[in-house]
Amino acid sequence: MKIVFTGGGTAGHITPNIALIKKLSNETLYYIGSDGMEQDLLAPLIENGTVKEFCKISAYKLQRKFSWQNFLLPIRLLKSVKEAKKHLKKICPDVIFSKGGYVGLPVVIAGKRLGIPTVIHESDMSVGLSNKMSSHFADVYLSAFPCDKRAKQVGLIVREEILHGDKAKGLEIMGFDGSKPILLVTGGSLGAKRLNDAIEKNPQLARRFDIFVICGKNKQIKCDFARQTEFVKDMSDVFAATDVCLTRAGANTLSELTLAQVPFITVPLTKQSRGEQLQNAEWFAKNGCGMTLSEANLDEELNNAINAVYDNRTAIHAKQRAQKNLYGTDRVVEILESFRPQKSASAPKSITPIEDHKRKRTVSRLG
Repeated sequence: MKIVFTGGGTAGHITPNIALIKKLSNETLYYIGSDGMEQDLLAPLIENGTVKEFCKISAYKLQRKFSWQNFLLPIRLLKSVKEAKKHLKKICPDVIFSKGGYVGLPVVIAGKRLGIPTVIHESDMSVGLSNKMSSHFADVYLSAFPCDKRAKQVGLIVREEILHGDKAKGLEIMGFDGSKPILLVTGGSLGAKRLNDAIEKNPQLARRFDIFVICGKNKQIKCDFARQTEFVKDMSDVFAATDVCLTRAGANTLSELTLAQVPFITVPLTKQSRGEQLQNAEWFAKNGCGMTLSEANLDEELNNAINAVYDNRTAIHAKQRAQKNLYGTDRVVEILESFRPQKSASAPKSITPIEDHKRKRTVSRLG
């Protein structure tokens, strides 16, 4: 069975694909991405042959603030679709899976034009622009939360290893001995300067916690009471060693923290955003998995909030354990495997895989 994965822009669009790829490693897998971080994060899977080929296309992002570049997007999108179509014709996959981001849209459109079944998945409480557009071309529309009545809710695509992290390895990665509880700070794959700055302004936290900051590419914190790194590829061991986390509010991150039973404080990104992080943060806070702070009073409230969440960790752990349905990886794997081609003696011998998809495409078995 051949599967093409696509999605990119941030790690939130890539790590779910990696989770699926690891589950489907016995299949013939391809990835269509851009010059973003996709190829870097997928490098180990490309090197060991799990991903047969990484195919590049041009991909352009809509600027949320006014930019003349946005007027060129329709023309650029056509170019990207043409490039994706060329790769898909060569691969002839049985199904395409898109996790969203501006890389995914042209691949989904190209798949529709070629008659290749396409599955998309939305992680957030509100639908991203790429998936909102892709939903009109996709055969199967999945979501983690009830964000769209057209979508089938299946949970989050989370790496299984998140559930089985090694605390000792996590302590080694962070350089701590475990004598103090650990505060992890992460702003996602791109980092968050606002969170970094707040830690700098709260040195009193170091009296109680060992602090480890994933500061983001080309970012850093200027203090001597916290350890820092730009990026951690495998978070499972780090989560296993973490006692409380300060984070932005991406759905994947909050779900992984919940499943790993790490209490957290979220600071949702609101500027240059459609508001999805605020909705994510509110849902997890409502379900008792952590608490939310705004950027406005972050410096003043951070110390008390982190201590309060840590002191209340036993109750939070109980609430987090109740969110078992968040894990949807296996459900999505089953849906992708349902597109495995069936041998048919009556099918014309000269038919191509793409023509066969046009002739037999159906998703009724998914309900």
